[in-house]
Amino acid sequence: MSMATRLSGSSGKGFAMDKPEAERLYDSGKDPTVGKLLELDQENKTLKAKIANLSTDSTNSSKPPSSDGPQVKKEKKRLSRRKRGGQKGHKGHKRELLPADQMDNIVNHYPSACRNCAAPMDPESCEQTSEPTRHQTFELPQNKPITTEHRCHELGCETCGHRTRADLPAEVAQSQFGPRVHGAVAYLTSVHKIGRRGIVEIMNSLFGLNLCLGSVCNCIDRVSPELEPVAEQARRSLPESANLNIDETGWKCKGDRRHLWVFVSNLVVYFTIAASRGAKVLQSVLGESFEGVITSDDHSAYSCYHKKGLRQLCWAHLIRKFKGLKETRGSPDAYVFAKYMLKEMGHILSCWHAFREGYITRRQLLDATTLPKARMKRYCLKYKSSPDREVSARAKRMLRNWPHLFTFLSHEGVEPTNNVAEQALRPAVQWRKLCFGNQSENGERFTERILTVTRTCQLSGKNPFYFLSDLMEAAFQGMPRPSLLY
Repeated sequence: MSMATRLSGSSGKGFAMDKPEAERLYDSGKDPTVGKLLELDQENKTLKAKIANLSTDSTNSSKPPSSDGPQVKKEKKRLSRRKRGGQKGHKGHKRELLPADQMDNIVNHYPSACRNCAAPMDPESCEQTSEPTRHQTFELPQNKPITTEHRCHELGCETCGHRTRADLPAEVAQSQFGPRVHGAVAYLTSVHKIGRRGIVEIMNSLFGLNLCLGSVCNCIDRVSPELEPVAEQARRSLPESANLNIDETGWKCKGDRRHLWVFVSNLVVYFTIAASRGAKVLQSVLGESFEGVITSDDHSAYSCYHKKGLRQLCWAHLIRKFKGLKETRGSPDAYVFAKYMLKEMGHILSCWHAFREGYITRRQLLDATTLPKARMKRYCLKYKSSPDREVSARAKRMLRNWPHLFTFLSHEGVEPTNNVAEQALRPAVQWRKLCFGNQSENGERFTERILTVTRTCQLSGKNPFYFLSDLMEAAFQGMPRPSLLY
């Protein structure tokens, strides 16, 4: 066996070369030596990639928190010195007592004997010395479906003898199940991400209502078209907004790739599913142009659509990028550049939080952040020519997006992060992990409509179940539908 063959075979089991073996490899000639060096170099690159992947989590990359392994949580626990539970100085929360007129029952309790002398006590003869202490309990009602039988009678005409049977009212003929059943099915599906079989079990176990899978699907099919004008009303309100937070995530329809977009304003949370992740989706939702400020990540679709408009890039994304750059320690430039940028960004965010809490004015905020902004630009200009490609690319990208980094400092209602849109997407992402997307275009339309309605209700403080029930009640009765915005 040649030296090269022996070395190659040993490397597959984890080759560790000592000095004599290195000398034998050197003496074996040019080709075996070069081959072994290339093999070791490739192995080194593979191991570096694995190490980088292991050190990447949601705190230093765009990975979602759900992808973090248990080791990440353990490391965070070791870094924190706080004890479990409520912290010292934390303001407690307790249930407020309801007014007496809102209670279904009031039960009075009186002492039967004196705790001092053991004499019997009677509320009729003893004086009440203070107001009673109040303790309220809450219990679920015993649920039983409200069942109604509709009887269509037949009468014979006294004039001609023709027999005529009465027709069911239109609101009754539509379904065996009432508006609140339809509202509950839609609510459980979207807000709590319950599957069809789970809804059948909940309806049977909690409400004593025997539904089959087909009935659940029929309820959803009836709710979906009623949601369309409500969701369209939300979409039409978006172009009038002063500020919008926009984000997108992956989706599936029958295994094909889709994108779930979310648009968040002060009034509505609007969802739409599209095959594209490009600017044409923004045009279809917002029109040819948008007059307000768009807060988003640095995806190219936003810059392509909103070329001349004001934007705010999400600082949470930028901070994660710089943390990843710092922790990989790919080069001295990577560590130093990321360290300096994170320091200045932290200072600016501290000033921003002081402004949010009312400790400084907008003018003081702008003055306090002038020097950190200048230092950030100087670092970017310095490191854009770095031999480290990742550092150079990050510095150039910061300079290219410079006009969109600090909009939040001078414009009312603009936040430095896109957390509002990301939080709006989170329930949809959790739903996607359970249902694996949709299986039809009708399913896509229901998904975007029900997410729009329920998340907008939560944003405005409305109860989503009550709104859905009222919507279906109006649909059954043929009355005007309730508004989502008022």
